[in-house]
Amino acid sequence: MSGTIGRGHWMIGALRRAAVLAACLMVPAAAAAAPKLDVVLLANGDRTTCEIKKLQLGELTISTDPFDTVKVHWGQVIGVTSPREFEVTSRVGDRYYGSLRQSAKPAELVVVASGLAIATLKLEDVTSLVPIGGSLWNRMDGNLDVGFTFAQANLETHWTLNAGASYRSRIWLVNTSIASQLTAREDADKTSRNTLSASGNRLFDNWFAAILGQVQQNEELDLDLRTVAGGGIGRIFSQSNHRWISGYAGLVYTREQFANEPLHNLAELALGGEIDFFTPGTNDLRLTNTVVTYYSEGRQRLEAQSAWRHEFLKDFYWSLNGIESFDSDPPDAGKRNDFSMSLSIGWKF
Repeated sequence: MSGTIGRGHWMIGALRRAAVLAACLMVPAAAAAAPKLDVVLLANGDRTTCEIKKLQLGELTISTDPFDTVKVHWGQVIGVTSPREFEVTSRVGDRYYGSLRQSAKPAELVVVASGLAIATLKLEDVTSLVPIGGSLWNRMDGNLDVGFTFAQANLETHWTLNAGASYRSRIWLVNTSIASQLTAREDADKTSRNTLSASGNRLFDNWFAAILGQVQQNEELDLDLRTVAGGGIGRIFSQSNHRWISGYAGLVYTREQFANEPLHNLAELALGGEIDFFTPGTNDLRLTNTVVTYYSEGRQRLEAQSAWRHEFLKDFYWSLNGIESFDSDPPDAGKRNDFSMSLSIGWKF
């Protein structure tokens, strides 16, 4: 068991160092302010000359001066104009490329290319705006949160670390995430649980081809190491400024090592999906749910993760996280599932 604990400590340390390194790499260097050529009209009558950074997850990010970035809920915007070229995505998955012009009708947007109007969209149907040639940072979203609990009765401490980042280009959507937990008690050995996941989706309107990968360790389930790699196809069923629903199916190759068990390799059918909800009126609340099920002969596995986030200060939030791992056929005398919940404080970017 001491060898397993040692490997667990090494892996959680490696994942935490990777998270810190990723966070450092994601911090952009200061850049000269771009000209303020864009105009945003708000429902309260305000007219703001600014630089549009992006629209994503129902939130419009704009820069009004070199040191001030403001986020406005898309539902409060009634007009947008810009001479710059943007990638515009609609709720049905169509993408258009051109400058932005105000329509004669209120709350509508005209996309112009080569001097011609190529699309007229209701603002409520626009789910993404990204400047063409925009920086890598402008196409990224992410979060990092940390939790800590302490129980005096048995001197138990519980640490959690959750981090994630996503990148969207014209044809690719890349997601990465880290979930790490460490529990220490006075009367028991330390236990850890770590999961590193990554996916790359090649977009074809509402369909996508997916590449999947995961590395997992769980001392509670006597799992020393599990690696999963494969691919499949999926579909985006709904994308709006209030929700995101997608699902996929594919095949993966799994290689796993349980404590005191021989190395095991197998092929599995993978079925998964993601359901995200955002607060309609503001962006204070977000509920994210991801689930993946794996099927092989005589065995089923499930990995699920949920997070309820409430923003209390600009870019800072409270998060209630739930994680579930289930295995219908674990090694002899092994546990079938491991469930945990944690409360943490985080920062999004």
